Amino acid sequence: PALGWAAALDVPAEVRPCPRPAPAPPPEARPREISVTEVAGLMADPYGYYARRVLRLSPFDPLDAEVGASDYGNLVHETMADWTRRLGAEPWPGEAEARAWFDDAAEKALAQAAARPGLLAFWRPRLARIGDFVVAQEAAVASTHRIMARHAEVKGGLSLAGGLSLKVRADRIDRLADRSLSIIDYKTGTPPTNAEVADGRAPQLPLEAAIAAVGGFEGIEPEHVSALTYWRLTGGSTAGEVRPVKGDPAALAADARDNTEALLQGFLLGTRRFMARPHPRRKPVRNDYDHLARVAEWGSEEGE
Repeated sequence: PALGWAAALDVPAEVRPCPRPAPAPPPEARPREISVTEVAGLMADPYGYYARRVLRLSPFDPLDAEVGASDYGNLVHETMADWTRRLGAEPWPGEAEARAWFDDAAEKALAQAAARPGLLAFWRPRLARIGDFVVAQEAAVASTHRIMARHAEVKGGLSLAGGLSLKVRADRIDRLADRSLSIIDYKTGTPPTNAEVADGRAPQLPLEAAIAAVGGFEGIEPEHVSALTYWRLTGGSTAGEVRPVKGDPAALAADARDNTEALLQGFLLGTRRFMARPHPRRKPVRNDYDHLARVAEWGSEEGE
């Protein structure tokens, strides 16, 4: 009997399933500006966006946090940006000098990172392999005289209906010989697939094309976008890889803009609830707020 009594202590009088959180803040509490990189997160996990942008909750880094993938990604982006600015609209300097410029940019980024020596010794050869890859890419394109100007870390924005606005910082935009624009996004992880871009799960590059088409990038005249491309830069056994996005950039841009405007009308101007993880097949990139959304209580192993 005593064992039964002990077990009974943990049995609730009434079992109440935990509902999935779906807060609905008043319109005045909803942001009117959103970055292009946040759009996919808003689609995949509205609650995470709510916690970050409406409640303004930001996770603290652990006290003993190791330098990780995001730090390496920042290092690669800083190196590429510095090197691309130096190339700019100048005539191709030749592979030897372009490589020296890349090495200078890499060393500057490594110095700014101020990581421990062991980590720098790991990162330096990876950056060197990326240098081999990107210099070869640029040399091949230079022989065709296709690129007129290169722009790195370009700020941009787009005004939408209802006083909403999109903001972005594009990794790289090239003006080509035919006056069209080529937009490149660097990824140190796995880039989105063509299917994810086409069905709207990865709208970043198409939205950047929509912004470029109306002259929304600083210092770049409006022009049609002829190419959207991911450069996967890992510095590993395969140092880099060029992954063009399939499909007509203009059509992808129009679809992404229409879908984003509809999404933002509901969430930022309307009364749509910020439900936690509403789409079983859309996994958010970040899970910083899963404990607040109590995903472990109402969700399955896959988060649904």
